[in-house]
Amino acid sequence: MPYSYWVKAISDRNHHEHKKVLDQSVCMLTGGDFVRLLGEREFVGLWKSIRDGVDHDRTATRQGQVILDGLWLAIMTGFAFGNLSIDIDKPLSTQLKATYLDICKYSTRNIYQVAQDINRPYSRVYGDVKRLQAIGLIKASSSKQAGRRVTLLSVA
Repeated sequence: MPYSYWVKAISDRNHHEHKKVLDQSVCMLTGGDFVRLLGEREFVGLWKSIRDGVDHDRTATRQGQVILDGLWLAIMTGFAFGNLSIDIDKPLSTQLKATYLDICKYSTRNIYQVAQDINRPYSRVYGDVKRLQAIGLIKASSSKQAGRRVTLLSVA
């Protein structure tokens, strides 16, 4: 996604992908990276809108919101960005992020296709899928393809 599109989707509540891009960004980016990408001044100005736009039903986005709240407070009180070394672990590992990003590339995929794309064993990708479902980032539905039962994955 181009940077200018991302900024527009984050900052404009009327943008057709505002909610989706905001929730994915809050889940996938560290707080420091989010602020750096948006810009400190812009983040301070948009903080209330970002806070109100985050999906409170998802654990990952709710955790991201708490992190962004802390960053906003730190910026406003002057403690945060003298030497930015904020690196808060998110609930997504590198492999889990790769699985999620591959699922995001296509409208629907099955686990086998994702495993092939990211060159990981099916069993590991299956575990990632279960974790991503629990977090609420993806949804899975059963279907039949060529006479076989498959689980189709899509972004929630």
